[in-house]
Amino acid sequence: MNIPDLKQALYEGIVLFQFVKKDGTLRHARGTTCPNLVPTDDTPKGKRKPETQAKFDRQTVAFYDIDKKGWRCMRIDTIWSYQRAMKLT
Repeated sequence: MNIPDLKQALYEGIVLFQFVKKDGTLRHARGTTCPNLVPTDDTPKGKRKPETQAKFDRQTVAFYDIDKKGWRCMRIDTIWSYQRAMKLT
């Protein structure tokens, strides 16, 4: 799985993906990090410390869940598949 490609696809539009939740169930999600698709009220306001961000980037992928209307993250090693659903940029 190419994580940089997944992160780029999330930034460019909506991605459909599957990952295994902590409880072992398979979760289907529609997500994005595209600034044009994330509601203004849900836009991240702050930044992590560089050392925390580096660890976060190596282990997880954050995304805005289109259906649940909130930010979520998934561990990289739990991602089963993904496909681009819509590209804006």
